[in-house]
Amino acid sequence: MGKFYKEGASANTAPQDTKVSDVDHQSNDDLEWIVPNCPTVLNTTLSLFPRDILTNDSINVLEIGCGVSQLSSSLLQRLLDKNTTHDMHKHGYNFVSTDVSPVCIEQNRKRDDYYISSLKTTSISLTYNVLDILDESVIRQYNQQYNVVLDKGTLDTFLFRSKRTKKGSSTYPPILAGLLNNIHSLLRSGGCYIIISPRGKIKSVRDFCGFSSVRRVVIDTKALDGGVLVKQQSKSEVYIYQCIKNDSYNPEIDKPYRDTLDCKLDDEAKCNNCTITFREFRGNEKVEDKGEVVFIRRWKNHMMHCKASKE
Repeated sequence: MGKFYKEGASANTAPQDTKVSDVDHQSNDDLEWIVPNCPTVLNTTLSLFPRDILTNDSINVLEIGCGVSQLSSSLLQRLLDKNTTHDMHKHGYNFVSTDVSPVCIEQNRKRDDYYISSLKTTSISLTYNVLDILDESVIRQYNQQYNVVLDKGTLDTFLFRSKRTKKGSSTYPPILAGLLNNIHSLLRSGGCYIIISPRGKIKSVRDFCGFSSVRRVVIDTKALDGGVLVKQQSKSEVYIYQCIKNDSYNPEIDKPYRDTLDCKLDDEAKCNNCTITFREFRGNEKVEDKGEVVFIRRWKNHMMHCKASKE
Protein backbone atom coordinates (compact mmCIF):
# COMPACT_ATOMS: atom_id res chain seq x y z
CA MET A 1 0.00 0.00 0.00
CA GLY A 2 1.16 3.55 -0.57
CA LYS A 3 3.13 5.35 2.13
CA PHE A 4 3.83 8.98 2.94
CA TYR A 5 7.25 10.20 1.80
CA LYS A 6 9.75 12.10 3.87
CA GLU A 7 12.27 14.67 2.81
CA GLY A 8 15.74 15.30 4.07
CA ALA A 9 14.97 19.02 3.92
CA SER A 10 11.84 20.87 4.89
CA ALA A 11 8.67 19.53 3.27
CA ASN A 12 8.00 22.92 1.69
CA THR A 13 11.47 23.43 0.31
CA ALA A 14 11.15 24.18 -3.40
CA PRO A 15 13.35 22.44 -6.00
CA GLN A 16 15.80 24.75 -7.75
CA ASP A 17 13.85 24.91 -11.02
CA THR A 18 10.45 25.30 -9.39
CA LYS A 19 8.74 28.63 -9.93
CA VAL A 20 7.11 30.62 -7.15
CA SER A 21 3.71 29.81 -8.65
CA ASP A 22 4.45 26.12 -8.14
CA VAL A 23 5.15 26.52 -4.46
CA ASP A 24 2.42 28.94 -3.41
CA HIS A 25 -0.32 26.30 -3.58
CA GLN A 26 1.74 23.42 -2.18
CA SER A 27 1.37 24.00 1.54
CA ASN A 28 0.93 20.38 2.60
CA ASP A 29 3.17 18.57 0.14
CA ASP A 30 4.49 16.50 3.06
CA LEU A 31 1.19 14.59 3.01
CA GLU A 32 1.72 13.17 -0.46
CA TRP A 33 1.36 9.42 -0.91
CA ILE A 34 4.21 7.30 -2.29
CA VAL A 35 6.46 10.02 -3.71
CA PRO A 36 6.69 13.85 -3.73
CA ASN A 37 5.36 15.94 -6.60
CA CYS A 38 8.87 16.95 -7.63
CA PRO A 39 9.86 17.97 -11.19
CA THR A 40 11.16 14.49 -12.08
CA VAL A 41 7.85 12.83 -11.20
CA LEU A 42 5.73 15.57 -12.76
CA ASN A 43 7.71 15.67 -16.01
CA THR A 44 7.70 11.89 -16.34
CA THR A 45 3.96 11.76 -15.74
CA LEU A 46 3.27 14.46 -18.33
CA SER A 47 5.50 12.67 -20.84
CA LEU A 48 3.15 9.67 -20.61
CA PHE A 49 0.09 11.69 -21.63
CA PRO A 50 -1.13 10.56 -25.08
CA ARG A 51 0.96 12.11 -27.85
CA ASP A 52 -2.02 13.39 -29.78
CA ILE A 53 -3.51 15.07 -26.71
CA LEU A 54 -2.42 18.53 -27.84
CA THR A 55 -4.48 18.22 -31.02
CA ASN A 56 -7.65 18.37 -28.92
CA ASP A 57 -9.48 21.62 -28.29
CA SER A 58 -9.72 20.68 -24.62
CA ILE A 59 -7.58 18.39 -22.49
CA ASN A 60 -9.60 16.74 -19.76
CA VAL A 61 -7.82 15.00 -16.89
CA LEU A 62 -9.50 13.15 -14.03
CA GLU A 63 -7.72 12.18 -10.82
CA ILE A 64 -9.36 9.43 -8.76
CA GLY A 65 -8.96 8.95 -5.01
CA CYS A 66 -7.00 12.17 -4.55
CA GLY A 67 -7.32 12.33 -0.76
CA VAL A 68 -5.46 15.51 0.24
CA SER A 69 -2.88 15.14 -2.55
CA GLN A 70 -1.87 18.08 -4.71
CA LEU A 71 -0.94 16.00 -7.72
CA SER A 72 -3.51 17.59 -10.04
CA SER A 73 -2.65 21.17 -9.15
CA SER A 74 1.08 20.42 -9.41
CA LEU A 75 0.68 18.76 -12.83
CA LEU A 76 -1.51 21.58 -14.10
CA GLN A 77 1.01 24.20 -13.03
CA ARG A 78 3.87 22.22 -14.54
CA LEU A 79 1.93 21.96 -17.80
CA LEU A 80 1.30 25.71 -17.82
CA ASP A 81 4.96 26.44 -17.12
CA LYS A 82 5.99 24.29 -20.09
CA ASN A 83 3.58 25.87 -22.60
CA THR A 84 3.48 29.26 -24.22
CA THR A 85 0.69 31.77 -23.74
CA HIS A 86 -0.53 30.92 -27.25
CA ASP A 87 -0.78 27.22 -26.37
CA MET A 88 -2.67 28.01 -23.18
CA HIS A 89 -5.36 29.91 -25.05
CA LYS A 90 -5.45 27.45 -27.95
CA HIS A 91 -6.21 24.47 -25.68
CA GLY A 92 -8.34 24.16 -22.59
CA TYR A 93 -6.73 22.40 -19.65
CA ASN A 94 -9.41 20.97 -17.40
CA PHE A 95 -8.30 19.00 -14.32
CA VAL A 96 -10.91 17.36 -12.10
CA SER A 97 -9.62 15.88 -8.85
CA THR A 98 -11.99 13.51 -7.06
CA ASP A 99 -12.34 11.41 -3.93
CA VAL A 100 -15.11 9.47 -2.21
CA SER A 101 -14.58 11.57 0.93
CA PRO A 102 -16.46 14.92 1.08
CA VAL A 103 -14.15 15.95 3.92
CA CYS A 104 -11.04 15.63 1.76
CA ILE A 105 -12.69 17.42 -1.15
CA GLU A 106 -13.79 20.35 1.01
CA GLN A 107 -10.32 20.60 2.54
CA ASN A 108 -8.73 20.65 -0.92
CA ARG A 109 -11.13 23.34 -2.13
CA LYS A 110 -10.25 25.59 0.79
CA ARG A 111 -6.53 24.92 0.46
CA ASP A 112 -6.41 25.65 -3.28
CA ASP A 113 -9.01 28.40 -3.43
CA TYR A 114 -6.42 31.11 -4.05
CA TYR A 115 -4.60 29.09 -6.72
CA ILE A 116 -7.82 28.20 -8.54
CA SER A 117 -8.96 31.82 -8.58
CA SER A 118 -5.53 32.90 -9.87
CA LEU A 119 -6.00 30.92 -13.09
CA LYS A 120 -8.31 33.74 -14.30
CA THR A 121 -9.56 31.98 -17.42
CA THR A 122 -12.44 29.69 -18.30
CA SER A 123 -10.21 27.58 -20.57
CA ILE A 124 -7.96 26.47 -17.70
CA SER A 125 -9.57 24.96 -14.64
CA LEU A 126 -9.00 22.85 -11.55
CA THR A 127 -12.03 21.54 -9.69
CA TYR A 128 -12.57 19.17 -6.77
CA ASN A 129 -15.59 16.84 -6.81
CA VAL A 130 -16.88 13.94 -4.74
CA LEU A 131 -16.80 10.74 -6.81
CA ASP A 132 -17.05 7.06 -5.92
CA ILE A 133 -14.96 5.35 -8.59
CA LEU A 134 -16.76 2.04 -7.88
CA ASP A 135 -20.27 3.44 -8.47
CA GLU A 136 -21.25 2.46 -12.02
CA SER A 137 -24.32 4.73 -12.08
CA VAL A 138 -22.18 7.77 -11.33
CA ILE A 139 -19.48 6.77 -13.81
CA ARG A 140 -22.04 6.70 -16.64
CA GLN A 141 -22.51 10.45 -16.19
CA TYR A 142 -18.85 10.98 -17.13
CA ASN A 143 -18.75 8.42 -19.94
CA GLN A 144 -15.73 8.88 -22.27
CA GLN A 145 -15.04 12.42 -21.12
CA TYR A 146 -11.37 12.19 -20.18
CA ASN A 147 -8.09 11.98 -22.06
CA VAL A 148 -6.26 10.89 -18.91
CA VAL A 149 -7.25 9.25 -15.64
CA LEU A 150 -4.66 9.72 -12.88
CA ASP A 151 -4.21 7.32 -9.97
CA LYS A 152 -1.71 7.85 -7.17
CA GLY A 153 -2.43 5.27 -4.50
CA THR A 154 -6.06 4.35 -5.22
CA LEU A 155 -5.44 1.05 -6.99
CA ASP A 156 -2.79 0.26 -4.37
CA THR A 157 -5.39 0.73 -1.65
CA PHE A 158 -7.80 -1.73 -3.26
CA LEU A 159 -4.99 -4.23 -3.83
CA PHE A 160 -3.93 -3.93 -0.21
CA ARG A 161 -7.45 -4.40 1.12
CA SER A 162 -8.39 -7.27 -1.18
CA LYS A 163 -7.78 -10.84 -0.08
CA ARG A 164 -4.83 -12.16 -2.00
CA THR A 165 -5.27 -15.33 -3.99
CA LYS A 166 -2.80 -18.19 -3.97
CA LYS A 167 0.44 -17.64 -5.83
CA GLY A 168 0.14 -18.75 -9.42
CA SER A 169 -3.65 -18.42 -9.50
CA SER A 170 -5.22 -16.92 -12.63
CA THR A 171 -7.96 -15.18 -10.63
CA TYR A 172 -8.00 -11.59 -9.40
CA PRO A 173 -9.68 -9.78 -6.49
CA PRO A 174 -13.32 -9.27 -7.69
CA ILE A 175 -13.35 -5.56 -6.88
CA LEU A 176 -10.62 -4.81 -9.42
CA ALA A 177 -12.63 -5.74 -12.52
CA GLY A 178 -15.31 -3.19 -11.58
CA LEU A 179 -12.68 -0.53 -10.91
CA LEU A 180 -10.84 -1.08 -14.20
CA ASN A 181 -14.08 -1.31 -16.19
CA ASN A 182 -15.16 2.05 -14.78
CA ILE A 183 -11.81 3.62 -15.67
CA HIS A 184 -12.14 2.20 -19.20
CA SER A 185 -15.58 3.83 -19.48
CA LEU A 186 -14.25 7.20 -18.32
CA LEU A 187 -11.53 7.37 -20.96
CA ARG A 188 -11.93 8.81 -24.43
CA SER A 189 -10.75 6.85 -27.43
CA GLY A 190 -6.95 6.72 -27.29
CA GLY A 191 -6.95 7.90 -23.68
CA CYS A 192 -4.72 6.50 -20.98
CA TYR A 193 -4.79 5.50 -17.34
CA ILE A 194 -1.66 6.61 -15.48
CA ILE A 195 -0.77 4.92 -12.20
CA ILE A 196 1.92 6.06 -9.75
CA SER A 197 2.71 3.11 -7.52
CA PRO A 198 5.40 1.49 -5.36
CA ARG A 199 4.49 -1.86 -6.97
CA GLY A 200 6.86 -3.22 -9.57
CA LYS A 201 4.16 -5.54 -10.94
CA ILE A 202 0.40 -5.07 -11.12
CA LYS A 203 -0.94 -8.28 -12.62
CA SER A 204 -4.57 -7.12 -12.82
CA VAL A 205 -3.54 -4.10 -14.91
CA ARG A 206 -1.13 -6.10 -17.05
CA ASP A 207 -3.78 -8.68 -17.94
CA PHE A 208 -6.80 -6.37 -18.22
CA CYS A 209 -8.37 -6.65 -21.68
CA GLY A 210 -9.48 -3.02 -21.56
CA PHE A 211 -5.91 -1.83 -22.17
CA SER A 212 -4.25 -2.30 -25.55
CA SER A 213 -0.81 -1.72 -24.04
CA VAL A 214 0.79 -1.17 -20.65
CA ARG A 215 4.11 0.61 -20.32
CA ARG A 216 6.09 0.92 -17.10
CA VAL A 217 8.63 3.62 -16.25
CA VAL A 218 10.95 3.14 -13.28
CA ILE A 219 12.14 6.10 -11.21
CA ASP A 220 15.00 5.70 -8.75
CA THR A 221 13.87 7.68 -5.71
CA LYS A 222 17.46 8.12 -4.52
CA ALA A 223 17.95 10.57 -7.39
CA LEU A 224 14.78 12.60 -6.78
CA ASP A 225 14.93 16.32 -6.12
CA GLY A 226 15.22 16.24 -2.34
CA GLY A 227 12.37 13.76 -1.90
CA VAL A 228 12.98 10.25 -0.63
CA LEU A 229 10.44 7.47 -0.75
CA VAL A 230 9.73 5.66 2.48
CA LYS A 231 11.32 2.36 1.49
CA GLN A 232 9.32 -0.80 1.01
CA GLN A 233 11.65 -3.60 2.03
CA SER A 234 14.93 -2.95 0.21
CA LYS A 235 13.50 -1.05 -2.73
CA SER A 236 14.07 2.63 -3.49
CA GLU A 237 12.02 2.82 -6.69
CA VAL A 238 8.63 4.11 -7.73
CA TYR A 239 6.82 3.01 -10.87
CA ILE A 240 4.63 4.98 -13.27
CA TYR A 241 2.37 2.96 -15.57
CA GLN A 242 0.83 4.16 -18.82
CA CYS A 243 -2.19 2.07 -19.79
CA ILE A 244 -3.68 2.86 -23.22
CA LYS A 245 -7.41 2.27 -23.68
CA ASN A 246 -8.44 -0.65 -25.88
CA ASP A 247 -11.39 0.74 -27.84
CA SER A 248 -12.50 -2.70 -29.01
CA TYR A 249 -13.06 -3.95 -25.47
CA ASN A 250 -16.71 -4.12 -24.37
CA PRO A 251 -17.01 -4.62 -20.59
CA GLU A 252 -20.62 -5.78 -20.93
CA ILE A 253 -19.79 -8.82 -23.05
CA ASP A 254 -16.01 -9.39 -22.92
CA LYS A 255 -14.18 -11.11 -20.10
CA PRO A 256 -12.10 -8.59 -18.12
CA TYR A 257 -8.80 -10.45 -18.09
CA ARG A 258 -6.81 -12.18 -20.78
CA ASP A 259 -5.39 -15.56 -19.91
CA THR A 260 -1.63 -15.05 -20.08
CA LEU A 261 -1.19 -18.76 -20.66
CA ASP A 262 -3.77 -18.99 -23.43
CA CYS A 263 -1.39 -18.86 -26.36
CA LYS A 264 1.04 -21.00 -28.33
CA LEU A 265 4.75 -20.31 -28.25
CA ASP A 266 6.12 -19.22 -31.61
CA ASP A 267 9.90 -19.14 -32.08
CA GLU A 268 9.60 -16.30 -34.62
CA ALA A 269 7.25 -14.11 -32.54
CA LYS A 270 8.82 -10.67 -32.02
CA CYS A 271 8.78 -8.15 -29.22
CA ASN A 272 7.07 -4.99 -30.50
CA ASN A 273 9.71 -2.76 -28.87
CA CYS A 274 13.14 -4.37 -29.35
CA THR A 275 12.09 -6.78 -32.16
CA ILE A 276 13.95 -9.69 -30.56
CA THR A 277 12.38 -13.04 -31.44
CA PHE A 278 11.23 -15.55 -28.85
CA ARG A 279 13.99 -17.90 -30.06
CA GLU A 280 16.64 -15.19 -29.51
CA PHE A 281 15.09 -14.30 -26.14
CA ARG A 282 15.55 -17.89 -24.90
CA GLY A 283 19.10 -18.16 -26.09
CA ASN A 284 20.35 -21.71 -25.66
CA GLU A 285 17.52 -22.74 -23.36
CA LYS A 286 14.86 -25.10 -24.65
CA VAL A 287 11.20 -24.58 -23.83
CA GLU A 288 10.96 -28.02 -22.27
CA ASP A 289 13.84 -27.24 -19.89
CA LYS A 290 11.60 -25.08 -17.71
CA GLY A 291 8.20 -25.70 -19.26
CA GLU A 292 5.80 -23.66 -21.39
CA VAL A 293 4.12 -21.94 -18.43
CA VAL A 294 7.41 -20.45 -17.21
CA PHE A 295 8.54 -19.34 -20.65
CA ILE A 296 5.19 -17.79 -21.60
CA ARG A 297 5.24 -15.71 -18.43
CA ARG A 298 8.85 -14.67 -18.95
CA TRP A 299 8.24 -13.78 -22.62
CA LYS A 300 5.10 -11.78 -21.92
CA ASN A 301 6.80 -10.03 -19.01
CA HIS A 302 9.67 -9.04 -21.30
CA MET A 303 7.33 -7.57 -23.90
CA MET A 304 5.40 -5.71 -21.19
CA HIS A 305 8.44 -4.03 -19.68
CA CYS A 306 10.89 -3.87 -22.59
CA LYS A 307 12.76 -0.57 -22.42
CA ALA A 308 13.76 -0.51 -26.09
CA SER A 309 10.82 1.75 -26.96
CA LYS A 310 9.94 2.52 -30.57
CA GLU A 311 9.62 6.21 -29.68
